[in-house]
Amino acid sequence: MYTVAIVNPRAGRRKTIQIPSATEILETQAPGHAIQLTRDAIRRGARTIMAVGGDGTINEVVNGFFEEEQLIATDTELAVIAKGTGSDFSRSLNRAVPSGERRMIDVMKVRYTAIDGVRPSRYSINVTSFGIGAEVAARVKRPAKGFGGRMAYLAGTLRTALSYSGQFVTIELNNRETIEEKILNVAAGNGQYQGAGMRVCPGAILDDGLFDVTVIRDISLGELARGLGQLYGGGIYSHPKVQAYRVNRLRAASEESVLVEIDGESVGKLPIEISIVPKAIRVWMP
Repeated sequence: MYTVAIVNPRAGRRKTIQIPSATEILETQAPGHAIQLTRDAIRRGARTIMAVGGDGTINEVVNGFFEEEQLIATDTELAVIAKGTGSDFSRSLNRAVPSGERRMIDVMKVRYTAIDGVRPSRYSINVTSFGIGAEVAARVKRPAKGFGGRMAYLAGTLRTALSYSGQFVTIELNNRETIEEKILNVAAGNGQYQGAGMRVCPGAILDDGLFDVTVIRDISLGELARGLGQLYGGGIYSHPKVQAYRVNRLRAASEESVLVEIDGESVGKLPIEISIVPKAIRVWMP
């Protein structure tokens, strides 16, 4: 058994990191490459996989732990070394798990609709959203994220809001409660943060067997701008147009084309199904 570091060489180029000398280092070459590198490393006997990069790299490494919806090896652990501009998952992990401590945490299994109409599945360790958050993820491309993660996402959010019109969605929670609403954004959070520090699911807990759902009803640009303090400060639940839920399953659909993002990466559109996989992966921060 040995340690492999999956490194995104384009993430956080100004950040200096230290990787233990005995670690095998593999650099990603393209989007999606970290998934295959992780699978190959686990098959070769690696039992600690270091994800060195941003939220997109961490997501790909997590997906590399699975094959055909099963863990390749149940004793493999994930070490997170944040090197991205957003690093939203690392924020949640820092709040919940002391440095160096191992913790079994949940992941979300997401079945979404790709642009070509197929229905693939992907695992999400942090936040999956649909609505304006996914529109921003599609518009704020990787090079732009280098312009100070928070500033890039905030500017992208406000620019998108100028032309974004709320969309009607139907949401089913835990196969029981149904919500029909015109929304600005819906976030399903295993972690708490999205968009380089926006605390969209401030009550989310990484290992409780549930995920939090924050529904933001359609609001004006002025209301959005005035609510930014609540969004970044963790007070979003106090806004009169926000509803919060804690569930283990969500389905959502719309007659409109509503985009979906997973852990900060635009992937497709509704319909979507999200379910929790409790205590799926052992995670720590060196």
